[in-house]
Amino acid sequence: RAHRLGLDPHPRHARGRAAAQDLLAAKACAGAMRPDAVKDVQIPNMPGTHAQYHGVRFTTQAAGAPMAAAFSHVIFDLDGTILNTLEDLAAAGNHTCEAHGWPTFAVDEYRYKVGNGMLKLVERFMPAEYAGDGRMFEQALAEFRAYYGDHKEDHTAPYAGTIEMLDRLRAAGVRLAVLTNKDHISAAPLIEKYFGPERFALVQGRVDAFPPKPEAPVTLHVMEELGADPATTLYVGDSNVDVLTGHNAGLKSVGVSWGFRGRAELEAAGADYVVDTQNELAALILGE
Repeated sequence: RAHRLGLDPHPRHARGRAAAQDLLAAKACAGAMRPDAVKDVQIPNMPGTHAQYHGVRFTTQAAGAPMAAAFSHVIFDLDGTILNTLEDLAAAGNHTCEAHGWPTFAVDEYRYKVGNGMLKLVERFMPAEYAGDGRMFEQALAEFRAYYGDHKEDHTAPYAGTIEMLDRLRAAGVRLAVLTNKDHISAAPLIEKYFGPERFALVQGRVDAFPPKPEAPVTLHVMEELGADPATTLYVGDSNVDVLTGHNAGLKSVGVSWGFRGRAELEAAGADYVVDTQNELAALILGE
C-alpha cells in the first residue's frame, strides 16, 4: 500500500502528539498562527485585507502581487472538496433522527451541519432540548456512526474531474495528502475505494490525539509527516473551517466553489484563492 493512513482512530499516539507539540513549541509557523480558530466555525469576520478579482480567482494579496504560485505539497479536505458525501451523511443523520422521532432535514440543510466532524454534526441535528444530555448524545452518535459506516458508499462519488486533476498534479511531482474532520475509521477506506492506494501520500482523519480542524496541531503533524515546507504547501477545502485550517498552520488556503458551502463563504473567510473548476485548481498549484 503506497500511501500511509495517518494515525489510527485510537487515543494512544504519544509520538504523533509530541511531534505536533514540538512543532508548536518551536514556533515553526508562529508568525502565521491566528487566535481566531474555534471548534465551531460558522460566520467568520471579514478580514481587513485587500481583495481583488482576477478572472475567476479571488485573492487577499497585496495589490500588484503576482497571481501565479507553485506548490510542492497540497493537503485536501475530503467532504465537499474531493468527494461528494452529502447525501450519505444526510441519510445517516435523518435515520438517527427518525429512530428517536426527531425532526429530519432536507439534504441541502446538511451543507451547514457538516464540516466540523461527526461529533459536531450529531450535536447540530439533535433537538435543542437535548443540549447537554451526554447520555442521549452518545447514543445518537453511536447510531449515526453505525448507520453511516454501513451506508457511506451508497451515493458518495468523487466530483467530476477530481481524479484527472490529482493525476495531473502527481505527474508534475506534487505530493498530495488528505486531512479531514471525518472520523479516520471512515475516511481511510473511502479514500482507498475511490482514489486507490497511489494518489495520496498520507490520509489523516479525526483521531483523539489531536483537536479537530481548524486548530493547527493536526495540520502541523501532517506537514511533518510529509516533510512539507509551509511556504510551498497549500490547503484546499470548501468551507470557512478549511480556510482557517490552512491559515492557522501558516499555509495559504484555496477554496473550491463546487463544494458544500460556496464562493461567498470562502471569500468572507479570507481564502487566498477561490477556484470554480478542478482545471483552475491544477493550474494555480502548478503556476500555469
